[in-house]
Amino acid sequence: MVLTFGFWFIVGLYAAACGFYWRGFLYKQEKGLQLAQRWFWGAILVHLLTLILLSYDLKRLPVATLSEAFTTFVWLTGTIYYVLERRLKDHSIGAFILPLLLIMLLISNITFDRNEPIAEVLKDVRFEVHVLTLLLAYGAFALSFIASLLHTLLSRELQKHDLGMFYSRLPSLPFFDRISNSAVDIGLIFLTIGLILGVYNAALVWQDKLFTDPKIYSAFLSWIIYGIHFAGRRFGNWYGQRAATISLIGFGWLIFSFVIISMYFSNLHHFV
Repeated sequence: MVLTFGFWFIVGLYAAACGFYWRGFLYKQEKGLQLAQRWFWGAILVHLLTLILLSYDLKRLPVATLSEAFTTFVWLTGTIYYVLERRLKDHSIGAFILPLLLIMLLISNITFDRNEPIAEVLKDVRFEVHVLTLLLAYGAFALSFIASLLHTLLSRELQKHDLGMFYSRLPSLPFFDRISNSAVDIGLIFLTIGLILGVYNAALVWQDKLFTDPKIYSAFLSWIIYGIHFAGRRFGNWYGQRAATISLIGFGWLIFSFVIISMYFSNLHHFV
């Protein structure tokens, strides 16, 4: 009961932060953005405390089911963005990343089942490290996605010489290019580590069955997409809108893999 209230209370905190971010973004109100940051910090803190209580109740980290992975992902991504925002002293991404976090948190709350059965292997600390590593990668890719989306919207206004809402409220194109590319580089490192850990651990437990699971192939395809992003920038001078487009495609595939393949096609993976 306490946990249920806690998770829905968190939704309210994130929603309030989202509202203030949008108010500050639309009306260029610095005070509204400062309030948004405070509400966001409160949401992250309460979310962390609730995750600690959930871990104590489950006697493991909350990463073994899709709903658990979603709420942990939201907290990790929110924390990463909060630190980034404080460091860069720019609030423009907040109005766009908060709705994404809210949607995923709502899905997590609606689908959460305290008594959902899980295999014993999913309680192993090696599995938990594997999932946390992937969730950190996904969080970095989410930031890259939002930065690439804003890069695309701003670029279109500039190309059409229609200097409207985004031009007057967003930083420069190189700002989003730098955030997106840095996030992909960090995410690719964690994704590589997560895949290596996952394949090693799964081979010990599931052996040959591992390669019958479509989630394995979808994860490697994600790695290939972001690997192309990295290689294209390093060796092919792929910057600006070309890199942003690859980031958008990569995150779209990541969400499809995270939700659809995990829920409906994977016979071994039902988490990330």
